[in-house]
Amino acid sequence: MNITVIQNGKIKDKNIIALRDEYTKRFQRYGKLKVQESSPKPGKSLWPDNCKWRVLLDERGDTYTSEQFAQQLNQWTMTYGAVGFAIGEAYGHDEQTKTEASCVMRLSDMVLPHQLAHVLLIEQIYRAACILNNNPYHHGN
Repeated sequence: MNITVIQNGKIKDKNIIALRDEYTKRFQRYGKLKVQESSPKPGKSLWPDNCKWRVLLDERGDTYTSEQFAQQLNQWTMTYGAVGFAIGEAYGHDEQTKTEASCVMRLSDMVLPHQLAHVLLIEQIYRAACILNNNPYHHGN
């Protein structure tokens, strides 16, 4: 798996960074998970060129269980190779980032602050890799 999480803006909370780094480190046995913190610049895409499938996180997107997400992530990576996930700032995403997205996903029926969404997404990516590789980290059915 080759995944990039694009965080619109900078994560400043050291606790969030520590959790993110822990799950990113754990993921290494399953592939490459890169975190990119940046802000969109007018006329320039936020999405990395190598990300052929682009998932926009937004409260109006589709939801998945952890098992469904694992299967969907597997399908995306097998079909498109590198996958990018974009997390917006407090007020969401700019129009260009929205327009260039392949699909829209939400992490919860509840609205989450972008810093919590950041660490939750990365944990769920790690969990998906564990599910796909029969790692006992995930205790679901």
